[in-house]
Amino acid sequence: MEIRLNKKEVLFGLFSGFLANFLGMIITIIVLFQETNSSNIFKIINDSFLDNSISKLISLGAILNLIVFFIFLKYDYEERAKGVLLATFIIAILTIYINNF
Repeated sequence: MEIRLNKKEVLFGLFSGFLANFLGMIITIIVLFQETNSSNIFKIINDSFLDNSISKLISLGAILNLIVFFIFLKYDYEERAKGVLLATFIIAILTIYINNF
């Protein structure tokens, strides 16, 4: 029994995971700050870099990865779901790094 990873599908899932996280960050800002102007959204992201609260926005944005992960599993795109999971792990490691350094 040979296990083969389709790298193209995993990379698509990885890209989907990072995109879902970014969109989750934007949705979080819209919901929490009641801000819909794109320049103000990016100003909030920039300000969160400056006051070291970007890790909180990244963590809240990662919730959208859960939805994408289960959608891929529902439609039997297991390789893509692995990519989303890999993106989530990379984001978690990045968040830990930002919090500690």
